[in-house]
Amino acid sequence: MREIYLDNAATTAVIPEALAAAQNTMTECYGNPGSVHAKGRQASLLLSRCRKTVASAVGVDEGCITFTSGGSESINTALRGAAFKNKHLGRHIITSQIEHDATLNTLRQLEQEGYEVTYVAPQKDGSVTLESLTSAMREDTILMSLMGVCNETGAILPVNAAAKALRERCPKALVHMDAVQLFCKREMSLQDIDLCSFSAHKIGALKGSGALYIRKGLKLRPLIYGGNQESGMRSGTEAMPQIAAFAAAAEKRAGVLRDTIAHFDALKKQMLDTLRGMGVHFELNSPENSSSHVVNISLCKLRSEVLIRMLSDKGIFVSGGSACAKGKKSHVLSAMRLSPKNIDAALRISFCPENTEEDVRKFCAALSKL
Repeated sequence: MREIYLDNAATTAVIPEALAAAQNTMTECYGNPGSVHAKGRQASLLLSRCRKTVASAVGVDEGCITFTSGGSESINTALRGAAFKNKHLGRHIITSQIEHDATLNTLRQLEQEGYEVTYVAPQKDGSVTLESLTSAMREDTILMSLMGVCNETGAILPVNAAAKALRERCPKALVHMDAVQLFCKREMSLQDIDLCSFSAHKIGALKGSGALYIRKGLKLRPLIYGGNQESGMRSGTEAMPQIAAFAAAAEKRAGVLRDTIAHFDALKKQMLDTLRGMGVHFELNSPENSSSHVVNISLCKLRSEVLIRMLSDKGIFVSGGSACAKGKKSHVLSAMRLSPKNIDAALRISFCPENTEEDVRKFCAALSKL
């Protein structure tokens, strides 16, 4: 039986275009981009093309893209760099309670270093309102970091509107957006955004690669020092197979984004309608206005870990939340003030463009039987 993979918010299967790009880099274009001989120049040209491709996918200048090892490194670089740059202006940072652990744990460390962080609570449906964010803004706010789409519920945060509001109140404050679950999944704009983090393995490329957008003209202290690769922002020999795969996946996904969004909308509607039609009783933990590629539901008759194992035995793969949580109770659902019973019974179903209506039908049928 064909396996049905519905845990794409955790990671995605590598698409053929990304695999071919990585293999070509390992077998043909394997030089070090910093070398001056022909193989090095070949790799340097490829690196430049990849940077231009990723930049084009979000409509920015290629010089604003720094390649990293993934979303977590990009987030750490952005937050620590921004906090250090603006510390003479104040020590106040704004984020939400539903951010990824890469953001929350970095900010907790900054708290240990003398910064003050306001963690804005979500509404009961998981959304974060613009009003709650603006009310947290102060004259000494130097940084705001928000995710574009919540990795556990699909909630869409008003990052651009909040960035504009912060800019009006604190012109020198910096805004970072975690776009790991937004990039190539929904339309996005980097207007009024200073820093933005991306991850390759969420869009069909290899693990161990990502990027950080840094607004043109903004200079930050790097997180990693060494040979001054990536214009000095990220030292270390560039991981060319991963970068080439990232660019190939970004080009493929960005080129069909509108179709992808419509496909996700259709799969989400089909899943919810089918489950209801089968008489499966569940609570929907995703906001009404959420990204359709991530759906969070609670089936209170069984704990999620039991359902996940039973579905896995049938070749169907979903999760109970963020893969980074490693079995811990979801801080996102806890922040939404869900009951312990609903949190323990939560399932996260997340789609990729390759998922089909048949995948959804088989998942719903299996879940209904369980």
